[in-house]
Amino acid sequence: MDGFLILDKPEGLTSAQCVYKLRSKLGIKKIGHCGTLDPLATGLLPVCIGEATKFSNFASDLDKVYEVGVKFGIETDTGDITGNIVSKTNFQGFKEDFSQSLINLEGIQNQTPPMHSAIKMNGNPLYYWARKGVYLYRLPRKIDVQKIELIDRFENAAALKISCSKGTYIRSLVEKLGRNLNSSATVISLRRLEVGEMNLNHKSCNFDDSYQSLIDKVLPCDAMLGRMDKVQIKKEDVKKVRNGLSIDYNALLKSKGLVRIYTEKELFLGIGELSNKKLQPKRLISTN
Repeated sequence: MDGFLILDKPEGLTSAQCVYKLRSKLGIKKIGHCGTLDPLATGLLPVCIGEATKFSNFASDLDKVYEVGVKFGIETDTGDITGNIVSKTNFQGFKEDFSQSLINLEGIQNQTPPMHSAIKMNGNPLYYWARKGVYLYRLPRKIDVQKIELIDRFENAAALKISCSKGTYIRSLVEKLGRNLNSSATVISLRRLEVGEMNLNHKSCNFDDSYQSLIDKVLPCDAMLGRMDKVQIKKEDVKKVRNGLSIDYNALLKSKGLVRIYTEKELFLGIGELSNKKLQPKRLISTN
């Protein structure tokens, strides 16, 4: 079995635990996930199966959309409500310039990954070191926060919809919002709504689904690659590409770079790179 599942992740499980449960339920070992969700978080977790694991990195690189619950007036050591409170401040309420505070967080910017994250340093995830009381220097990373919308607000809390690039830590963004308001803030809920062109209406599954229901909801191996340009190659070039050889490709495309490769009969072969009228295979589906 090869392809992607769009899992609606429940709260309380790590992304790795979700993979283990699916391996057990489907009886398949070659399963991975594309983009980690914290145990607190729910929502869209792309799961790759079989040959689709070759494209997990490309799926992880896609933009994301989240719905986040924010509580103002407190800050925790983990950046969310599961952590220990490290500071309390007065929240002066929602003023007229609150919408501008959201706009000020948008755009391309540098963000330092939090210590409570899955990024590996010195052989272990950062959260491993944080739990031991060891705090390491982290280099800032460039992120792009495309849009932040206010969905609802309460006395000292708000619901936001955030569209952002890969590598954006919502917890850090929320803490920054709190500080910009001369207060503090932490995440109380987090739900991922979209990854690239995929959303939870796209044949999403959960752990209550039967074995057959999960099988029926498996999407093809190119399901998460729709934002790449598509190229079709001639019958005589298929064997060359499958053997890893570059071929001449003179068709006009809007942009160069990574592309999806198909036969003339619409059979997906994998991913290649188009440059200088040459198509070089990069990651191919096994035909064995």
